[in-house]
Amino acid sequence: MTTKNIKLTLLTASILFLAACAKDTSSKAPDEQNHLAGNIIGGAKSTDSFQKKNGLVALIIRSKAGDGICTGTLISKKIILTAAHCLDSSESPIEMIAVVFTQNVDKASKESLRFGVKIHAHELFAKTAGGPSAWNDIALIKLNDEAPAGFKFARLPSVVMKPIAPQTPLLLAGYGMTEAGLNSVKDTSGVLMQVSDVEVAGLVYDNKEIVLQQNKRGACNGDSGGPAFIKLSSTDLIQVGITSRGTPGCADLSIYTSVAAHLDWISKTSNLLMATE
Repeated sequence: MTTKNIKLTLLTASILFLAACAKDTSSKAPDEQNHLAGNIIGGAKSTDSFQKKNGLVALIIRSKAGDGICTGTLISKKIILTAAHCLDSSESPIEMIAVVFTQNVDKASKESLRFGVKIHAHELFAKTAGGPSAWNDIALIKLNDEAPAGFKFARLPSVVMKPIAPQTPLLLAGYGMTEAGLNSVKDTSGVLMQVSDVEVAGLVYDNKEIVLQQNKRGACNGDSGGPAFIKLSSTDLIQVGITSRGTPGCADLSIYTSVAAHLDWISKTSNLLMATE
């Protein structure tokens, strides 16, 4: 994505400010794993109907350190589901979160933009790779206004859904890098992409995280917070994962926060955010 073409500050007279922080996509990740901040590798452009049916959005996160891009999904009229590390405030305060309801962020219009007014990351979110427990890399954003007409909500799993078995094929989607080895937000495409048949390698940490075997096809920097879907049919999808992190180069493994393992948290936190109108 070339951020100079977004022109976000020209599309609205007022910018909403938040006391939070996004991880700069150009920074190096801790230990042996990297946060994912970019775009789908080995995929294809998504259609307008795919985006709207599954509630996919781009998040442009502006802080004093610069602009970052993440992905999210609409789960109610004013709530976006994404990754906690996208909203990390430990390094630089967030000045703005713009939520873009278009396939290409460079083509955003005033009508396709919403802004984050409240955020809530999981209370147990941890950023240390190789730690003793799941990262709980999950967060919600409350919008300043309802989503544009025509956008449906991402379908979440039910509490009775069985754990995902190894070798289950998933569909991934996101905005960002389309080839491995790039390391800056300026290198992300800002175009919604998707890739199918990325297989589950296994579940870890009491099924709270899903490990995917990418084989050079899958998520990379800028897809953070984006969905992993399981197919019910050729057109119906359920979001089972949220892009969290992966091995360097985006070629081998990626790790997704399990949505099913956090359903109670999503419900309680959504209600809390909506109660503070």
